Amino acid sequence: MSTNPRNTRPGPHLEPLDAIDERLLEALVSDARISNKQLAELVGIAPSTALMRTRALSERGIVQGYEAKLNLSAIGRSVQALVAVRLRAHDRDQIDRFTARVPHLPAVLSTFHTSGSVDYLLHIAVGSTEDLRDWVLDNLATDPVVGHTETTLVFEHIQGNHGPLPD
Repeated sequence: MSTNPRNTRPGPHLEPLDAIDERLLEALVSDARISNKQLAELVGIAPSTALMRTRALSERGIVQGYEAKLNLSAIGRSVQALVAVRLRAHDRDQIDRFTARVPHLPAVLSTFHTSGSVDYLLHIAVGSTEDLRDWVLDNLATDPVVGHTETTLVFEHIQGNHGPLPD
């Protein structure tokens, strides 16, 4: 096991999932608000077992949390964009500075550290195209770490699986 604090992702060193774990995860991905009693009934185990196994999945780092999905238009953030970001230099200080600040800005929904022609891809949501322009100018164009950005408007975001499990 690595002693690198950045390496917190589950990996092959974890014990494999059994059939009950897989059924628990499938049910939780389908409805994270399911009660423990309903979860136990759905999977066919005792409520105490469901609770113990769900806690163990969290402790093992397989279940990383539960979150509410919001209707962005209903909260005034109807304009979504993907912003490709290329850093000026690729040294640890600049990367750490960027990742310590930008992913935590309120408009940022997701941050992807990528390979290829761009270093990061940001999924953001704001109230208007003017807000989008201002956000890019205020948060990226004026950042000395950022060398280049390219913004693409999102017309429609079609959700995929939220936690695909192996077949």
